[in-house]
Amino acid sequence: MNWDDLRALLAVARTHSLSAAALQLGNSASTLGRRIALLEQALGVTLFVRHASGYRLTEDGGALLDEARRVEDAIVQLRGRASDRGREPAGHVRLATNEALANLLILPRWKALVAKYPKLTLELVTGAAVQDMYRRNADLALRLVRPETGNLTVRKLGVQAYAVYAQRGLVDPTWRRRGGTHLAALPWIGWDEEIQHLVQARWQSQHYPDATFALTTNSLFSQLEAAEQGLGLAVLPCYIADARPKLERCLPPAQCVSQDIWLVIQRGLRASPRVRVVADMLAEVVHEHRRVLAGI
Repeated sequence: MNWDDLRALLAVARTHSLSAAALQLGNSASTLGRRIALLEQALGVTLFVRHASGYRLTEDGGALLDEARRVEDAIVQLRGRASDRGREPAGHVRLATNEALANLLILPRWKALVAKYPKLTLELVTGAAVQDMYRRNADLALRLVRPETGNLTVRKLGVQAYAVYAQRGLVDPTWRRRGGTHLAALPWIGWDEEIQHLVQARWQSQHYPDATFALTTNSLFSQLEAAEQGLGLAVLPCYIADARPKLERCLPPAQCVSQDIWLVIQRGLRASPRVRVVADMLAEVVHEHRRVLAGI
């Protein structure tokens, strides 16, 4: 057995697919299939069974997977120490987060940091679905959902609060004071069906199940623009919407929803100087903006 064997095992276990794992490792699916078969032969056990949903670990495969993860963590940590030893923070750091946090909070701070560490390169990976840390698609992440799997270091940095917003003057002042059920009579701006798992979408459907939607979208910034145009009510992050003079709160954060902000780091990289520099930057940014993030 060698490290390439364990890499193959880990990749197939994480992707549940020979072709996806092969793409991740830069091999062909047939080559990866042969490597898995040889590994099973060498160990005398069956590692995977083929289901309609893809490759699934057997009990023996699952037992070996835990050992493989420990080897992977050790190798990642060893490579990181060798790369960083005796040098200032330098190299490539992959950060996963959402587009709003990236553009509005992180990038303004990164300008000063990259001037201090010119050999450091930040790769930002954004999207509605943050990169899966379990698959090692990122070195660290700033997330609004706490990860439940993976060998990760997780730390709560703050809270992101939401409120209900509308174009100024759209909602009668007496309705705002009375709040709640009176807002159900107005049009709303909703989320696309594919991302109904978002906490603000769930809150909206739970509290206003019969709402009429003037627009649905999969983009936060489209929701923001639509609300400014007076198309309807929207559940928006306070730190973004409060900065828009065209918008006003129709329902405060205390009556809406919030999410914790989590800093997530691959455990094998938590001592790496280049990763530590970025992690410290994220913690400072969230701390400095903690009041606006919390809608205070």
